[in-house]
Amino acid sequence: MMFNLSRSQEIVWLHGELFPDSRAYNFTAALDLRGPLDEPALRRSLRTVLDRHEAFRLELLPQDFPPRQRVSQDCELRYRRHDLSGAADQAAAFERLWREQHDDPFDTADAPMVRWGLVRLGEDHHRLLQTEHHLVHDGWSFGLVLRDVFATYRELVQGVPAQLPPARSYAEHVQESVAAQASPDHQREALAYWRSTLDGAAFDLPLPGLVDPGRVRDVPHGEQLRQLLAPELAQRLRAAALRDGHTPFVVLLTLFAELLRRHSGRTDLVVGSAVGNRPPGFDETVGMFVNTIPLRIRLAPADSGLDAVDEVTDVLFRSLPHQGVPIQDLARELGLHSTAGLDNPLFRVMFSAHDAPIPHVEGLELEVSIHEGYNTGTSRFDLDVVLIPDSRRTVNARTEPGGMLLIWDFATDLFDVPQIDALHAQLMALLEAYLAGSDAALSDLAA
Repeated sequence: MMFNLSRSQEIVWLHGELFPDSRAYNFTAALDLRGPLDEPALRRSLRTVLDRHEAFRLELLPQDFPPRQRVSQDCELRYRRHDLSGAADQAAAFERLWREQHDDPFDTADAPMVRWGLVRLGEDHHRLLQTEHHLVHDGWSFGLVLRDVFATYRELVQGVPAQLPPARSYAEHVQESVAAQASPDHQREALAYWRSTLDGAAFDLPLPGLVDPGRVRDVPHGEQLRQLLAPELAQRLRAAALRDGHTPFVVLLTLFAELLRRHSGRTDLVVGSAVGNRPPGFDETVGMFVNTIPLRIRLAPADSGLDAVDEVTDVLFRSLPHQGVPIQDLARELGLHSTAGLDNPLFRVMFSAHDAPIPHVEGLELEVSIHEGYNTGTSRFDLDVVLIPDSRRTVNARTEPGGMLLIWDFATDLFDVPQIDALHAQLMALLEAYLAGSDAALSDLAA
């Protein structure tokens, strides 16, 4: 059976057409496995996941334009073994290996669009590299795959039933979406909301304090800076947010917007944010569902920090019910287009939360810790900041409170590492000032 791309997949496919050398939509995670490993059981677990989730077996039909896709009924597990236990410089050898696995382009016409590499680092230390194409995967899907792999592994090794819930196919999602789009009322209310909300907004957001105006971004090169919020600071943020009826994400989003205001001079900002966009009934489905939405944030510098966070919370509450409008449809509705072909015409800066839950699989004889979101060498936006609300990325039981992680992806044609480092320091100073007195005026928060 052949079927169209989903609207979320269209964005990924178009980026690949415009920038064939980009690996922005390759996702690589490393899973550290410490303890005795039953490699045949691990390999069988990966095979089970490949068979269970049809999205991994999708392949595009390039003879169509735009392409259609189908589920391959017969594809091999892409799995390689590497032994670095005797390497003189193990870290450098691993760096070369993961980069090679990540940078290798996927042939989107040849399923599966996922591959694994098992790296032996020592007798009881292995690292599993998982690389997927975003045509078949999103952040929520990653959590599902982790649970399925290690629940199946535990079943094979210890005989504990995996008890995986039924999962609807991604093809069903696409077919239901196509049927919904045929309705004359489809998205009418949502489009009306976005037209009203974005009326008169400016979408360019210059940052003259950071970006050399003489530089033009014409190549999507990027780097990444990962910054840890220590557990003590993270706990204070969680406690303050809970006390005031907010989330840590909306507090940081508000302070990030204040940081942009101070550098751009604008009180009316449009910041993009990634949203899950999963319709009811597809919580167990692996696939690409994510959409991005433009959040119009108006800041009144004389208002208190707390009032500003209340306002941004309200913006989120009003916007999230309308998250299903594909960003490309919204841009077309507003008559906007990107001159570079890369940057979304509705925003050049993003701030999102990667809050998909990491599963707990109890009783494993392995300690499994996760490092995700490797730098791709590409940035799809001028600045793209992602909050990971819990820095404890492990499949095993978690005890002590964890910190938080901020991942700053940035265009190297516009920014350098010291500038991004300084931005992060300013954001942390704003956070400390807010936690010390959220009733102070937004403009008085020290940074």
